[in-house]
Amino acid sequence: MDEKSDAIFYRRWDNIKEEKSDGTKVLRLPQNVVDSLEKKHYGVFGHSAVQVCGWTKKSLTGKGVCYKEKFYGIECHSCMEFSPAAMWCQQNCTFCWRPMEFMKYVEIKADEVDNSKEIVDNLLIKRKKLLSGFGGHPDADLKKLKEAQNPSHFAISLSGEPSMYPHLDKIVEYLKTLPKTKSIFIVTNAQIPEFFEKLEKNPESLPTQLYISLDSPTEEIFKKVNLSLNKNGWKRLHTSLEIFSRLNTRRLFRFTLIKGVNDLESQFEDYKKLIELGKPDFLELKGFVYIGMARKRHTKEQSPTYLDVEEFAKKFANYLGNYEYVTSAPNSLICLLKRKESKYQIKLDNI
Repeated sequence: MDEKSDAIFYRRWDNIKEEKSDGTKVLRLPQNVVDSLEKKHYGVFGHSAVQVCGWTKKSLTGKGVCYKEKFYGIECHSCMEFSPAAMWCQQNCTFCWRPMEFMKYVEIKADEVDNSKEIVDNLLIKRKKLLSGFGGHPDADLKKLKEAQNPSHFAISLSGEPSMYPHLDKIVEYLKTLPKTKSIFIVTNAQIPEFFEKLEKNPESLPTQLYISLDSPTEEIFKKVNLSLNKNGWKRLHTSLEIFSRLNTRRLFRFTLIKGVNDLESQFEDYKKLIELGKPDFLELKGFVYIGMARKRHTKEQSPTYLDVEEFAKKFANYLGNYEYVTSAPNSLICLLKRKESKYQIKLDNI
């Protein structure tokens, strides 16, 4: 890693805390990190952050919508993407566009965080401020902009690992009480099996759609690509997959394919074993994109084309047998497979 990089995140920090009026001490990001995030148009509250996604911006200005609207019918312009653990993760995935080499801590204590309602309410305010400038955009759809002020969809996947926030289940419960909420998606690396146990015990905390990022077919590749800070990371993943398979919600695996690394036909059988363990309803096969800090870890040649992803997806579906190729979003380098016996359906009118 280039130590001369000007990425401030490479300078590891000790977790800092702020004492609140009630005497409790809660985690806070260093001010230089907050300043950097805000410069990149994040809204930061404590250890949480929100950002207006590029696809949301395109939807508001009539320039297209994201694959999630096409695949699952979410309202792209009214999507709020956020994370309650903005800069904490227990994996240093090589394909991640975010700076992650600074990671030092793998645990967030339950008594050192903001409460779920406080996080959501403050990030909603931050998001409205981030949207305020769109009113003057010549291509802005003012009807959509008005609707976007109060999100109907929540994507808990912005940055960091959301399940590290120990009350993520409570965030989901609170989001469900908001009058406009239609759907909630969570993306997790499945390194905290206890999170899945909470969801199993309390169905009210289940999101509409639960993703597991599954990027490695074997433990050997997991150690090279996902770089878990947990020594038993591969075992943790398996434990989570077992519980995940029993959850009564729409379940997905998301693969990030790195050319020549984890997209080989010889790996199909190992992937199949993991799929049979987790039994996801859908598989999203997405190509690694050569952007951000990932450019320091991979070459441009390792970023597959859409045709590469499509070829992999169709061959993989044929190999699995119980999954079928459904659709794709070329502009997002992503293809979708569906488990044939799943009760969940794709709205074909969106495709």
